[in-house]
Amino acid sequence: MSDIGNYARHAQYWDWSGHDRTAEHIFWSNYADKYGKNVLIPMCAWGETGAYMAEHGYNVIAFDITPEMIAEGKKRFSSVPCLQLFEGDVTSFNFDIGLVDFCFCMDFGHIHTIERIRKSLICINKHLRNGGGLVIEAGLPSKDSSHTPVKTFHPLKQVYPNLKVWKTGDGYTEAETGRHYITQTFYSEDDNGNIDSFNHAFYLQSYSRDVWLAALKSSGFEVIGEYKNRAFEPWSKNNPLWIVESIKC
Repeated sequence: MSDIGNYARHAQYWDWSGHDRTAEHIFWSNYADKYGKNVLIPMCAWGETGAYMAEHGYNVIAFDITPEMIAEGKKRFSSVPCLQLFEGDVTSFNFDIGLVDFCFCMDFGHIHTIERIRKSLICINKHLRNGGGLVIEAGLPSKDSSHTPVKTFHPLKQVYPNLKVWKTGDGYTEAETGRHYITQTFYSEDDNGNIDSFNHAFYLQSYSRDVWLAALKSSGFEVIGEYKNRAFEPWSKNNPLWIVESIKC
């Protein structure tokens, strides 16, 4: 099953870190240009990248399983033309839309079995035109287990008026299972010193390259590129990040 932790509470704070994500938005926009202007974005959270793309000439369908995320996205981006935000489960969605040219996803670690990965890929395949592109950015399993001790994370800048926010958290990578466990606590403090907090615990499941390749092939995709970073340097053995580009056969 999927595991997204306490993202419902995160919805109003999704941009808490203060980082500018424009470079990421541009990367996916440029990638889409190879295939066309009709874009599908599963597991989109607010749909921030989709909003950027829609503002720059793309027709975007973005969806997320968390109703609070979609509600927040609609509140922030309702005025953006050519953007549709839906609630949907990537493993079972079936939208009444035209076939799209391009789809990308960076969050398949929340899908915890390869059977559910295949279901997701099949759903995406059904919504893609023939020759349409699917790009997945995924972490591959680590050979060694490791633990990241508890740290405090402060935003690059405080982004909410009259509210200070920060996180604490630790992580554990389990080599035997390919799981990466993350435990966090989110804090917000108002001008009167009142502090609110909530816990956010989940794990991300990684799959080997061979397992991914088999799943893509069985779901109707042909792999045409493998990269170790967003500079499109070719992937090679032992690179932990895997960006795989495929097309619908």
